[in-house]
Amino acid sequence: MIDTLMRNLRRFKMDYKSRFSEFNRPSFFSRVDADHILDWHIGIDEIGRMSIEYRSNFTARRVQGTKYIEVNQYKNDKYCTIRFSLCDKELNDLFFKFCEDMVEKTRGLESASLGYNAVIDRFSLWKKMFFSPRNVILSEEKIMGLIGELLLLKNFLFEKYGVEKAIDGWSGQDCTRKDFSYEDKWYEAKAISFNKDTVSISSLEQLDSNIPGELVIALLEKMSPSYTGITLNQLIWDVCESIKAQDAKELFLSKIESSGYVYNMAYDSFMFALKNIRRFNVDDLFPRLIPSIVPSGIVSAKYEISLIAIKNKEII
Repeated sequence: MIDTLMRNLRRFKMDYKSRFSEFNRPSFFSRVDADHILDWHIGIDEIGRMSIEYRSNFTARRVQGTKYIEVNQYKNDKYCTIRFSLCDKELNDLFFKFCEDMVEKTRGLESASLGYNAVIDRFSLWKKMFFSPRNVILSEEKIMGLIGELLLLKNFLFEKYGVEKAIDGWSGQDCTRKDFSYEDKWYEAKAISFNKDTVSISSLEQLDSNIPGELVIALLEKMSPSYTGITLNQLIWDVCESIKAQDAKELFLSKIESSGYVYNMAYDSFMFALKNIRRFNVDDLFPRLIPSIVPSGIVSAKYEISLIAIKNKEII
C-alpha cells in the first residue's frame, strides 16, 4: 500500500519541464509512467524537438497537426506510434501542460484498447483551443469582460449551481442574452477599471427580465507583466483544470472558443490585479433602460450607470 501511495505521489508531482531537461540527445525517449494503462513516452525527436508519443497496436486514422504541433504516425514489427512534436519553442510551457493533460486524462481508461481514440479525441480538443494558428487577439475591453465572466463562474456560480449547470447557463457569447441564466435568477458580469465610477450597459435587453437578477462587477487594475496577478491565459487554464467531468470541460472550452479566444502568448502582457467584486440586485427599482419604458421608436441604446447611484442595491 505504501508503494502505491508513493507512486501516486510521484505521479502528482511530475514536472515535465524537469523531465525534458534530462534529455540531451535526439531520438531518445523514456516511458512517462510505468503504472499508466497506456504506453506514453516523452523525449526528443530526430531533429531535436520535444515530443510525446503513444505506442500501441492500432489502426491509424488521418490526424492533421497544426503550425505548432506536428503529428507523425509510425509502425514497426512490435507496435504503432503516434507522436506529437513541438514546432515552436516559445510554447514550451504550454507543451508541458499539453503533455500532462494527455497523460492524466487517459489514465482512467477502462481498457488500453480505448487508448488510440482517446488520444486523438484529446488532441482534437487541444488543437481547437490552444494550438489554433489564429493570431488575432481580443481587445483589452473584451479581455477584461471575459475575465469578469470567468471570475463569476469560478468564484461563485460553480459552488451555487454546480459546475455542469453553471457552465450550461453561460451564454455571454450571445450578446442578446444575459451572461448567465438559470431558472430562478440571471447574472450579468462586467469588468471595469478599479477607479471608474460608472459601468456601461450595452443594450436595452441586458438588464431586462421578469425574474430577479444581479449585476456583478469585477474591479480590475492593469499591472505590468512582471506583477503576479490575473492573465486571461492562466485564468482559463485554472478554470479548465478545476472542471473534472470531461463533458463539462468540453462544453466550457467550446464556450471559450465562441468568445473568440484561442491561446496566444500576447495575452500574458495583459496583467490585472483584482481589487474587488461587487454584486448588485437588479429589480424594478434599479435604474435601467428596458424596452417597456423607452419610447417605441427607440430600438437600441447604450448607457452608463453610476455606481454611487446603485449603492443601496449592493449585496453585502
